[in-house]
Amino acid sequence: MSENEQPRKPRLEPLLRRGLGVPGLFVAVYSAVGFSIYFSLGVVADRGLGLTPLVFLAAGLLFVLTTLSYVEGGAMIRERGGSSSFARHAFNELIAFIAGWAILIDYLIVAALAAISVPHYLEPISSHLSEPGWEIGVAGAVIVAACALNVLNVTGRGRERTLAVLALADIALQLAVILVGVLAVFYPDRLTEQVHLFTSPSIRHLVYAAVVAMLAYAGIEAASDLAPDIEVRPRDLKRIVSLGAVSVPLVYAGMAAIALMAVPVVIGPQGPETALGNEFVEAPVLGVVSAYHPVWISDTMRWLVALVAAPVLFWATTTALLGVSRHIYTLAINRQIPSWLGKLNSRHATPHVAIAISGAIAIGLVAPTDVKLLAGIYAFGATLAITIAQFSIIRLRFTEPDRPRPFVVPFNFSWRGASLPAPALFAAVVSGLAFLSVLVVHDRARWVGGGWMLFGLLFYVVYRKLIEGTTLTKRVSVTEKALTKQVKEVAFRKILVPVFGTKLDDDIVATAGRLAAAEREEAKGEVDETRLDLVYVIEMPMTLSLDAELPGEVEEEARRALRRASDVGEEYEDVKVATEVVRARGVGAGIVEVARRTGAEAIVIGGEPPTKIKGGATLGGIGAAKPAEIGAATEYVLKKAPCRVLLTAPPEAAAEPSRAD
Repeated sequence: MSENEQPRKPRLEPLLRRGLGVPGLFVAVYSAVGFSIYFSLGVVADRGLGLTPLVFLAAGLLFVLTTLSYVEGGAMIRERGGSSSFARHAFNELIAFIAGWAILIDYLIVAALAAISVPHYLEPISSHLSEPGWEIGVAGAVIVAACALNVLNVTGRGRERTLAVLALADIALQLAVILVGVLAVFYPDRLTEQVHLFTSPSIRHLVYAAVVAMLAYAGIEAASDLAPDIEVRPRDLKRIVSLGAVSVPLVYAGMAAIALMAVPVVIGPQGPETALGNEFVEAPVLGVVSAYHPVWISDTMRWLVALVAAPVLFWATTTALLGVSRHIYTLAINRQIPSWLGKLNSRHATPHVAIAISGAIAIGLVAPTDVKLLAGIYAFGATLAITIAQFSIIRLRFTEPDRPRPFVVPFNFSWRGASLPAPALFAAVVSGLAFLSVLVVHDRARWVGGGWMLFGLLFYVVYRKLIEGTTLTKRVSVTEKALTKQVKEVAFRKILVPVFGTKLDDDIVATAGRLAAAEREEAKGEVDETRLDLVYVIEMPMTLSLDAELPGEVEEEARRALRRASDVGEEYEDVKVATEVVRARGVGAGIVEVARRTGAEAIVIGGEPPTKIKGGATLGGIGAAKPAEIGAATEYVLKKAPCRVLLTAPPEAAAEPSRAD
């Protein structure tokens, strides 16, 4: 393959083109956040009662502070992943995984909440759609359709104008609900009729409502994923932050105030309650406009809400599943989960496995039709991820103070030589306390969310230690090409040859040299050079650190083996030879690590001689179904190598014992 014949690169283009400008970007960001009012209003009003507007404003303060940190991090790092990406650069892979795993459950919950709300908002069309059975069926169909669009990569590219119209219709509807509500049901005294300080609602309920109100800003992670796809000036970033971060909480608070005037708090069998948290909890905005009067206004607004909310929520489901699939893809790229979970479809370049699994889990979350439970679990993941994001931005001020920051969180103070953002520090403390409050006051969220995190951590530890053979904190990544199913022509411009210090090394290096020389000849000058990377892996026992001092004869043996192998490789004209000694816990793991780091296009490795142990794999030998040439190191390389592996089987009589066996 010549340099001009590059394999088709996976198309992961963004929803937005670069340079949309402030108005277009504001619409995009608002649409990523503003949709959640359609299902968050009811669960917040269930506990916040008449103080729900103030609860939204309080949560809005944390939203503003969090937005500042996300904009600084996104503009600085310009990678997808939000809090997980920030943690990767500020801390390590383990912290990044914790944030990323928390984000995954949040995306799935948003997809489930949006999908289950669709049949309830379609009630003006048919009241049967919100009945049990139909409710799950319609929600499941929404998720399946959203998965199909994501697999086919129909997620906005080339449809920016249509999405902008939908986002503007969403904004217009929310403003219309507020304005019409002022004219139709403006009774401010209803907000305070059932408010009794410290008792109705109680402090416990207020705290819980404030934490759950973060559901209203569910799209902040999705909005942060736009960072790699936009190109705006620092001045524009400030305008977007000041416009978007402030307007969203104000709109939410206005919607909540009108909602509690239209559907006020009344005394029920269990004390003060509002129908927004009971009868209309799955479609609170529809419940609000249903209370408008006269009737013709109510009917008109109900149809407007149905016509706008249903497609907005459908697109929110699609976006949430896109977000979770992108996060799974990112985790796979960084070797935090198996690569097959993030495998890209060869035709559409979409992580179809991740999308299918995400859709199945989302349908499972829909099945109980318990909106309040889902809201509580969301609060668990959101508060954890936001806390990690805030501390990441703070730590990056210490570790990378000179890194270019197109946007900087304001109100900084100096401490230990670093300029620290006071808003991020305050938000970190508040979000951390909010996370603790979820653990204390919400039993079901604590057990479900805690179980999700525990499962993820156990899975991560097993995968990293036993399968990947690396530490929990080290960053190990692969290219996007490694997650595609495309089979490209084998190239031999960069060949990695493990050297073991046996007499078979000469034959193996010679084989690799001939392949490299042939590549050079066939390229007819189109390839600048072909290269052999000769590597000798010193296997370090677990009782010693990787940089521990070793006996001189061990190092000398490695150098001697590489010198001899290098002499063989240099016999081939126009083939560059490089040598390296590496240390690793396992020979196979060391070879794979070097292959990833050097970008090897092929590994030429000698087969290992038959085992001397009788009894097969049970007693430590080679199993009956495994060829004799494949020992422990070779098997690891064949399974984990990021490129093609060419196995040269040794003559059985001539083989010497190998260090890799």
